[in-house]
Amino acid sequence: MKVLEAAEVIDRLGIPYLQDLSTFGALSETVIVDLLQHGRIEQLDKGEYIAHFDEEASNFQVVLQGTLAYYKRFEGHDVLTRHFRRGEQLGFDEMIGLIVRDGTDVADEDSLILNISSSQFYNLHVEYPAEFGVFMINLARELAREIEMLENVIGKGTGWQGEAAS
Repeated sequence: MKVLEAAEVIDRLGIPYLQDLSTFGALSETVIVDLLQHGRIEQLDKGEYIAHFDEEASNFQVVLQGTLAYYKRFEGHDVLTRHFRRGEQLGFDEMIGLIVRDGTDVADEDSLILNISSSQFYNLHVEYPAEFGVFMINLARELAREIEMLENVIGKGTGWQGEAAS
């Protein structure tokens, strides 16, 4: 893992690219730059871990480039349950819910992530209250999509075949 400076990442990716990420949708350049400058940007090689089972969730990540795999711990085994792609966040639910991490996040390919700590998240609320609201909408939208995905998995897992099965 290599820590990168915000200016380097902004120069490499560009503000339009960053504004196109779903987690940053409709945020101003000023807020995006603030998030990058006060966050921790990490370049991960394929196979590197960013979070481990049973760690305190004091931050969350935004995938700037690449893909991360999430392995949920079930009865002593790690089971791949999800991939997080460019623009998606991971760990927000655990941080905001004060939940101990119940899985492991691994770079599925060379990736670039932004770590946003709980204190940085709070400071964003204080310094940019209107845009914090937009940021929360983006995060809530992604959580809603995750819930929809899980409901579909549960529905398919029950063997439900729809109205035609009646």
